[in-house]
Amino acid sequence: MQSLFRFQFSKALMLLAMLLLSLTVQAEIIQSTLDTRSYRQFELDNGLNVILVSDPDADKAAVSMNVGVGSNANPSDRPGLAHFLEHMLFLGTEKYPEAGSYQSFISSHGGSHNAFTAYENTNYFFSVEASALPGALDRFAQFFIAPLFSPEYVDRERHAVESEFQAKRRDDSRRSFEASKQVLNPEHHYSRFAVGNLKTLSNTSDSEIRDALIRFYERYYSANLMTLAVLGTESLDTLEQQVRKDFAAVPNRNAKPFVDTAPLFEADRLPAQLNIETLRDTRQLSLSFPMPSYREYWQQKPLYYLSSLIGYEGKGSLLSYLKQAGLARGLSAYPALDLPDSAMLRIQVDLTEQGREQIDRVTASIFSFIELLRRDGIDPELYREEQQLAEVQFRFRDKLDPTHLVMQLSQAAGRYPTEYLLKGDYHLGEFDAELISRYLDRMTPDNLLLTLEGKGLKTEQIEPLYNTAYGIDTIAADRLQRWREPAVLDQLQVRGRNPFIASNFSLIDSANQTIPQEAWSEPGARLWYLPDSDFERPRADFYFTLLSPVANQGPEQALLASLYTRMVEDQLNETLYDASLAGLSANLYPHQRGISLRLSGFNDKQALLLEKILQALRQPSLEQARFDRIKRQLHEQLNNSLKDKPYNLAFDQLYTRLMRSWSTEQKLAKLESLSLSDLEKFYPLLLQPAELSLLAHGNLSRDQAIEMARSVRKQLQPNNSPWQAVPVEVVLLPKNEFLIDNLETEHHDSTALLYLQGPDESLKTRAATALINEIISTPFYTSLRTEKQFGYIVSSQFMPLRERAGVALVVQSPNTDPIRLHGEYKLFLQQMLEQLITMPQEELDRYRQSLLSRINQQDNDLRTRSDRLWREIDRGNHDFDTREQLSEITRELSRADLLQTMEQLLQRQLLIRSFGSSVEHEISSDAMQDSAERLDALKQEQLGATLPYPGSGS
Repeated sequence: MQSLFRFQFSKALMLLAMLLLSLTVQAEIIQSTLDTRSYRQFELDNGLNVILVSDPDADKAAVSMNVGVGSNANPSDRPGLAHFLEHMLFLGTEKYPEAGSYQSFISSHGGSHNAFTAYENTNYFFSVEASALPGALDRFAQFFIAPLFSPEYVDRERHAVESEFQAKRRDDSRRSFEASKQVLNPEHHYSRFAVGNLKTLSNTSDSEIRDALIRFYERYYSANLMTLAVLGTESLDTLEQQVRKDFAAVPNRNAKPFVDTAPLFEADRLPAQLNIETLRDTRQLSLSFPMPSYREYWQQKPLYYLSSLIGYEGKGSLLSYLKQAGLARGLSAYPALDLPDSAMLRIQVDLTEQGREQIDRVTASIFSFIELLRRDGIDPELYREEQQLAEVQFRFRDKLDPTHLVMQLSQAAGRYPTEYLLKGDYHLGEFDAELISRYLDRMTPDNLLLTLEGKGLKTEQIEPLYNTAYGIDTIAADRLQRWREPAVLDQLQVRGRNPFIASNFSLIDSANQTIPQEAWSEPGARLWYLPDSDFERPRADFYFTLLSPVANQGPEQALLASLYTRMVEDQLNETLYDASLAGLSANLYPHQRGISLRLSGFNDKQALLLEKILQALRQPSLEQARFDRIKRQLHEQLNNSLKDKPYNLAFDQLYTRLMRSWSTEQKLAKLESLSLSDLEKFYPLLLQPAELSLLAHGNLSRDQAIEMARSVRKQLQPNNSPWQAVPVEVVLLPKNEFLIDNLETEHHDSTALLYLQGPDESLKTRAATALINEIISTPFYTSLRTEKQFGYIVSSQFMPLRERAGVALVVQSPNTDPIRLHGEYKLFLQQMLEQLITMPQEELDRYRQSLLSRINQQDNDLRTRSDRLWREIDRGNHDFDTREQLSEITRELSRADLLQTMEQLLQRQLLIRSFGSSVEHEISSDAMQDSAERLDALKQEQLGATLPYPGSGS
């Protein structure tokens, strides 16, 4: 008896000590005063670092495991091995051997999952219904305890990596990234291919790929190199017990992290110029400066400070000067590399055609600004402003959704001390002028990699993986000399005081109001108002839309609306950039029924910014030079969009076929003839007559909201000429008439998008269609990607067009033509129809609950809620209860309802397909007959659209 007492007493002391330790550590993590979550950091006996987050109000749990190894550790003869290993961990463990069991569990409990392989780390993450965390955590832990590496899936998944590689071979960012590595030191692992493909992941006479996988896993996947972040609704103690139970078995192999010892650049490599030929019409100039690692200076953030000043877009900025000179359309500055042994700051300029011809002048202007920074930019006042902005952003930081929070925490643990896990990115310590000067001194012509990307450049070599033409050249001495001694241009100045920095953070007294109410109206105008009573931050969202009969009459009008909003945004760029730095954003954009503005952020100076935007909308500065530059930019963007990935182009074509929108080809055909005079005549017609809808949500009083609404009305609708907007319609596909639409692309891959359309716009059809997709999405992925390896891009998506429900099945494949893919779709759908008949009720109810958790997912921040309310206003539901209605209907759906909806979906089908260059010519040429003329006729009949789609027979 005495022995038992001693045991229980010592156990109680141990638990008390653990609790006290946890409380101590929890107090060390610096939180925003508005952050109501609880945190704890500790280490398991096996060395696994753990960060827990308890949020009793969360509807989702989330988990992220960060492993401190990435593509940096790939063996020289196995490029892509770390990435391949990331794929393999999803395909079965000893405890849960079925390849799709993890995905099935996550998706059937309202969750999502993914992973990525970076240079230094690999991150695995998921979210799930809060109640399903124990089961998900158990399955997830097995990735790091006993994965199977089943030989059959090792062989199959190599093809998935190959498909991922092939899918991005025409992606200019991927092509340029690989070409840029050719200038680096080949001994540094950053210079090596990281994705992998079928060739690099094949068996060889010396090495079986499965053996290489296991060796890599056993060398680096060790508890001492891992950080786990878990967010759940349970208490910290309960979460800790769960983690200790599930992850104690992760082996600690006392692994040492991989460390590069070679320098990033060879000693005599710089200065140099790198030319890269792109597929898209682009002109990018980059100035990159290698630097020592700055990780130990995470409190001072010298590269962040320099990037902020160089990338500034306000009055007197480098970008403003280059724009006024007609040389550039955009500019950014950022740390392009952040490695343990080295770093790199990059200045990137989006050139005009004139700028492309004068890259030396652009470069000289950049060095002139760098010289200005040396003279005036290392300023304690500017640094204090950065501190102030960062402190305010952290203080009023929105509540991160669970997935992003755990991903941030699991990766931050390798960068920041425990107490700064949350605040590290926002923390700026003491000003250190000498430190900033040391990094600024690295920004010289003699330490320069100048990169030019575009078409028609001088190149002599081909990067073999992506077939990218590139050239590496020395920079002539006379060019370097001019850049070494730049004159400081009079037009340039270091950033001044920001007029939009908020000073009033008080909260209004909000009534107990749960949905927006009509607060003000005039003929053709209505304001919906909802004060914030939940998020308790001094922020507001002020949205308005002008619905105009001329906005989308044809491709010309759609283009003019786009040119108008772009001209206004460009005119306001200096103002909008200052506002964005102060936490105030403005998004002005055209759409199918008119134009909209979304104003979000700290409410203190929101009315000031609104007034400036309204003045520009009413009296835009329509200068010929600005018009020519923006029109050219729009032309390039439209033309480049034709080179997008096939599956993206298929979705674009679906929207164009079934909605009142215009194809890229139709827009390009009309754009060239549009003039500044056309825009001058068009924009007053766009503004009125029009219907004006407004939403004010957040920390604005009713009087403030009404005053802002009246200002919009006065500036944009002074003549009181209201117009009643008509709803956006969607083409209804004919019943039992299978339609095909061919899509031409230059891509290697083929694609097949099968759209199944619902018969009506009822909420019951919408709920049933969403539940059907909830049931079929994971099996579709498992069957066509994991098992049959048709491609890397495989998905089933619930896809309503406006209020009409639908499901889209899509595959982009490097090895299978769309005719066969469609056959696989038909077989899969028939199998799912049969499974739906025999599915146990318990399983059906689990999918139902999963869908309900998605429908009712919490609004974590003000903007998420504002966007949801805005959609309700757009659909005309002024009861703001679509979620509640959908939930009620979903709970009542029967098996018979689902079977009926499935049959109805199968009655209206549109297949959009592209054969790609990998498909035999005989197959694609034999199948070029499609339903283009029929689709043109349907659109004209139902929507009144009169222009035939390019390539159709009409």
